[in-house]
Amino acid sequence: MITFIRRWLTSWPVLVLLALVLVAFAVTGVGDPFGGGSAPQGSVARVGKTTITEADLLKAFDRVVKNARAQNPAVNQMQLAREGAVPAVAEQLIGQTAIEELGRSMGLIASDRAVGGVIGAIPAFQQGGKFDDPTYRRLLQENNLTDNELRETVAGDIVRRQLLTPVMAALGVPAGMAQPYARLLVDVHVGAAALVPLAAVAPATDAEVAAYYASNKARFTLPERRAFRYAVIDRAALATGVTVSDADIAAAFAKEPAKYGAAATRKLQQVVVPDEAKARAIAAAAVTEGFPAAAQRLAGFGVGDITLGEQSQAEFGKATSPAVAAAAFALPVGGLTQPLKTAFGWHIVRVEAMGSAGKTLAQARPAIEADLRQRAAETAVATLVNGIEDGVEAGKSFADLARDKGLTIVSQAAVTREGTTPGAAVPPTPELATLAARAFRHEPGDGAAVEDLGEQRLVVIETMQVLPSAPQPLGEVRAAAAAAAAQEKALKAARARADAVVVQTRKTGDFAAAVAAAGLAPPQSLRGRRIDIAGQQQVPPIIQAFLSTPAKTVQVLPGSQGWVLIHVDSITPGDVTAVPQLLDASRRELASQLPAEFSSAFAAAAAKAMGTSRNDTTITAVTRRLSGFDSAQ
Repeated sequence: MITFIRRWLTSWPVLVLLALVLVAFAVTGVGDPFGGGSAPQGSVARVGKTTITEADLLKAFDRVVKNARAQNPAVNQMQLAREGAVPAVAEQLIGQTAIEELGRSMGLIASDRAVGGVIGAIPAFQQGGKFDDPTYRRLLQENNLTDNELRETVAGDIVRRQLLTPVMAALGVPAGMAQPYARLLVDVHVGAAALVPLAAVAPATDAEVAAYYASNKARFTLPERRAFRYAVIDRAALATGVTVSDADIAAAFAKEPAKYGAAATRKLQQVVVPDEAKARAIAAAAVTEGFPAAAQRLAGFGVGDITLGEQSQAEFGKATSPAVAAAAFALPVGGLTQPLKTAFGWHIVRVEAMGSAGKTLAQARPAIEADLRQRAAETAVATLVNGIEDGVEAGKSFADLARDKGLTIVSQAAVTREGTTPGAAVPPTPELATLAARAFRHEPGDGAAVEDLGEQRLVVIETMQVLPSAPQPLGEVRAAAAAAAAQEKALKAARARADAVVVQTRKTGDFAAAVAAAGLAPPQSLRGRRIDIAGQQQVPPIIQAFLSTPAKTVQVLPGSQGWVLIHVDSITPGDVTAVPQLLDASRRELASQLPAEFSSAFAAAAAKAMGTSRNDTTITAVTRRLSGFDSAQ
């Protein structure tokens, strides 16, 4: 609810927050430099004894871009940089570092065991509910993280938790604090809206087009593009080319019969006791009482304690001893072994039922062949990849490597990181987008590199050319620039009429008369409360502006057909008690916002306490570079 209120009371841009694999508290909003030692030249900031480097900022921003793309594939680096994400990420790094520094100065630490426990519990690193090291390594590579960097991040997060959690647990919101927010939802807004349409204007002159282009080069700037070539390695295709001999299949069957179901099984029950006398007593009593009853009476074992389920002789021999297993498998159903001694004690084993008779070689052949084929394919892939990597280190060209390994090279013209070609009407295929992202990990001169594409495929890829972000020449975009310049002329003319209405309304207080004097269509009446649209997913901008405009004022909004004038004549205070549970809901919503607000304030205080200096020159330079403004000059 408070989030809803903020949406209408402000027009803040949405900034993407730093999102590493694990960050428990979003610590944002650290203000201007707080004093302390100066930041080293070229760094982003100095927080206590820690220096935040430009490389730290770039890596964090890169992860922000990846996370944003996961939510919206159309988002790109330049767009986020132009919307202010770079300084937002810098501020967040400063805040997080400040809290970590404060925590460590107080003796708070994160043990290696605690860090490992947190990493092992992250679902993204698991397969089948268990931590999977290959998955972990792959995801680290995809996110441009090292194991040490992630561990440092998690350790810092643990320290922040230790410092902030006890304090925030006591946060609460009294009713008096929530009441003003709740009332904002039921205040009644009364006003009107009018349209100032775009009028026909003369086409933009050459000078106006040139001026517009010079002032808006960023609109005509192409993002960085890279040309590359690649060759796909398909594990499945390699597997189909593998041959498995009858001798190999027979050898595998003989070596691992249990794995392929060849071993016969028995359903067994077993009692293990520490002395021979008790074992013999149980065996004797089992003849008349039955084995489960004798085990229960003489040793206190229930049926669940003595039941082993289906076992092969080899498996049972490993758990007990080969002699015990041989004795058990020599018995018929219902048979009971004599007490046999092992390091665990005295064993009495009963054959409860016959299990599987075991598969023959013919029956097991399909599974064995598939297994051996898969192993051979994996070996072939490993050999191929190692040969390519060795060849790269030896200075071989991609063409020579491809010829030697029987790979087909595909050349790709320059595309963006997302795989798009500027101006192309057809979007890139998912495969091209994936390949382009891999190409952006490498630079010309790095040589060929092997990347995992997932879905049983690898790719050998070489980045050939980098076309930096740069504005298109005016001659190539003149038509678009001329249309935009003419649109801008029409907007300026319409804006002048809109501003005249605002001035006249301010003088007389009569919005309808000011609209009529400007020769515009009569305004449409508006009336509403914020609570009436609180549950809507998408609210028209006009309604948003209407509910955020102060009484007796006019707000001017851009529209698809011109400028929209929003006038609020009055705001009548609403009755909070008329809406059941509204006050309680406001308290809960405010309380949900307190941790983030507190973290923000705490980060600012920590930064000041630890001594922080920020290098705005570096942050600005990185912002301009990632926004494409440097090349647009």
